Amino acid sequence: MAINRAWMRLPTRRSILLGCFLCLMSWLVTPAAIAFPQTMFIGQARHQPNGAALSLTGRVIVPSGVFSSANLDQGFAIQDVTGGIYVTTQETVNLHLGDTVQVVGQLQDDGHGQQMLQLQHCQLSHRPFPSIAPQVTSAQTAGKSLDGKLVTVQGEIVKPLQDDVPYGDRLWLQDDTGEIQIYIAKSTHIAPEELSFLQIGRTVEVTGLSSQFDEHDEVMPRSRADIRGF
Repeated sequence: MAINRAWMRLPTRRSILLGCFLCLMSWLVTPAAIAFPQTMFIGQARHQPNGAALSLTGRVIVPSGVFSSANLDQGFAIQDVTGGIYVTTQETVNLHLGDTVQVVGQLQDDGHGQQMLQLQHCQLSHRPFPSIAPQVTSAQTAGKSLDGKLVTVQGEIVKPLQDDVPYGDRLWLQDDTGEIQIYIAKSTHIAPEELSFLQIGRTVEVTGLSSQFDEHDEVMPRSRADIRGF
């Protein structure tokens, strides 16, 4: 009886190389390696899971490094018509207020309740993009529901200015809906102790980034122009 010995052949050099190549590729091509960033609106991006790779485009509402003393980075914030988000990076990217920028990165929680994007790449965009104006809102709404957006709140100062050296200064406003913390990063050079109207009982209007730190809803002004006394 004839015996088919084809299956008994020793592997050739070519088949060995091919096997090694396929083994190497199976090791290199992990899920992370093939996770291409998804392009979407910022409002939609905020509902993605931590670690999601995203590509977002928005207007700069907080320039690079303005909150460096508070956030310990050189990050910035962007916003589109659906929402806003803080973009964290240790690199100085020199983005200015009103720039339109496309960013690629991974969604993450900073450990204190603030959702942000860990920057991997960014580039200026020259396509037409709507301007962003602060949303006038109440103390109650300015918190989690508008997190990452540029907002304006008005209320009465109910607690004295508190120094949170070396990160910033705290102030608390109250309107008829509730109370909210105003966090003034040292790196903004606002120097709130020099503003005589920041006294208990005075009414002030503050524009800034709606943010979150642990259980505190807060608004973070960017410059002295963001704080007005009445």
